[in-house]
Amino acid sequence: MPKLKPGDRVECRLKDGAIVSPYREYDEIRTFEIVAIEGSGYWLYIPPYVLIKGGKKADQYRSKSLGIDKRFLDVDIYYIQENLISKVVSEMDGTTCAKCGEFYHLAEPNQEDGTLICWSCRFNPYR
Repeated sequence: MPKLKPGDRVECRLKDGAIVSPYREYDEIRTFEIVAIEGSGYWLYIPPYVLIKGGKKADQYRSKSLGIDKRFLDVDIYYIQENLISKVVSEMDGTTCAKCGEFYHLAEPNQEDGTLICWSCRFNPYR
């Protein structure tokens, strides 16, 4: 499975309000957006119309520590390991700036460590 990024969408299987392995029996299939990466797993945005047991609130502290976009502040998120993803629905084509966190569509890393520093951050040290 390719390395996923925030903004990518994945498909997971649900059984009785819990995300289950793709190889187990399930009630429904839902698509979720990845909002953050932590360790070897992913934090998913849980829409208000989907009930998942054990979800967390993306409060100010958690959002800042995980680098979650401001539009996901105070919504439900849920942590899963890669093995709970049944299918990758769509991948964002682009890169996020390592300094300001803005996503640039179709951009590629421009630093030796594999990150992107956008033009604005490179030429404006106070940004």
